[in-house]
Amino acid sequence: MAKTAQATGEETPSPSLPQRRERERGGSEGPPARLPRLIGWQGFTLNVPETWDLTGFSGNDGAGYLRIDDGEEQGLEIKWSTERSSGKGATPPDVEARRVTYFRALKDTARKKKLELAVKELDTYRPVVRPERTVSGFSWVGDRKAYGAVWYCSVCRRVVIAQALGERTGKGGLKAVAEKVLGSLSCHDADPDWRVWSLYDLYVEVPRDYALLSQQLMNVYLRLTFAKSAARLSVEQWAVANVARRDAYLDAWVGANAKGEAAQARYTPEEATVHGHPAIRLEGGPAVGLPMAEVVKQVGRLQRPATRFTGLAWECTVSNKIHLVEAMRPPAYADPVPAVAARTLCHRPGEEDEEGGSTP
Repeated sequence: MAKTAQATGEETPSPSLPQRRERERGGSEGPPARLPRLIGWQGFTLNVPETWDLTGFSGNDGAGYLRIDDGEEQGLEIKWSTERSSGKGATPPDVEARRVTYFRALKDTARKKKLELAVKELDTYRPVVRPERTVSGFSWVGDRKAYGAVWYCSVCRRVVIAQALGERTGKGGLKAVAEKVLGSLSCHDADPDWRVWSLYDLYVEVPRDYALLSQQLMNVYLRLTFAKSAARLSVEQWAVANVARRDAYLDAWVGANAKGEAAQARYTPEEATVHGHPAIRLEGGPAVGLPMAEVVKQVGRLQRPATRFTGLAWECTVSNKIHLVEAMRPPAYADPVPAVAARTLCHRPGEEDEEGGSTP
């Protein structure tokens, strides 16, 4: 997975990486400035410094791991699992016992690496306290230093271990950074019907019942593909659109470059508008050949076959990006494309492009 470099299309030069790190951390010991970047992944949302981004992940909605960092010194790790619903009045998981188990794993790792490790239990960790959470805090110092907590959330039934890490000296105002980042961390979306996916310079909200199936994360290209039974939904984003597209018509360019459902479909384009930008709407069905063979397989698996294709593509000249939201679905399923396109942020609210389009 290659970490992206942002292409915002802004004319003012961005500060250098050291300048941004110094500005965000407020010097070596001072409190950090506000955290400008939103990360959203598998129901977790949080605000982080501008130089942090998604660098590692595994698992799924039920259990997994997520790492977000600056590529050098500071970062955040999240591990989660989901408890089975035991009905009203059931005893929540013992987070203190989970913390003991986590400390044991840390000590085992330190012993294998022949490192000294000091762990500290905290009754709680104020930045992560919420009414729906049972919390046990901790800190540790080994080859690195960490502040974090184990908690159980009664809303999403997740057991979460979250920790902010940095140099063992605490350099860079680690304690203050940890409080801000962990204080912003939510383990479930505010809207139970929609899930926020926000990474690098992509922001989109997807219906909760569509699960992440695959992803492609590159320097100038991002794709997230989701599944709901036989239905597929993809969000694609290309940066540096003025270079990539040049003078090509948008429908022809999308047809040549799309890697999601559009690549497996035959469709008819027509003019549309998205966020005030000129756009194309695509409607059709599976292409002849392998896509149609997949429909036959779906019938054999007693699934409703996905035979209806729709898509919306547009170029945002403010952010200099091309967006494509596309879906192949059974006719009985509601079309998610218009709502997902409406929830795809193509540039900052209030900004306008040369065509006069702006985000709501």
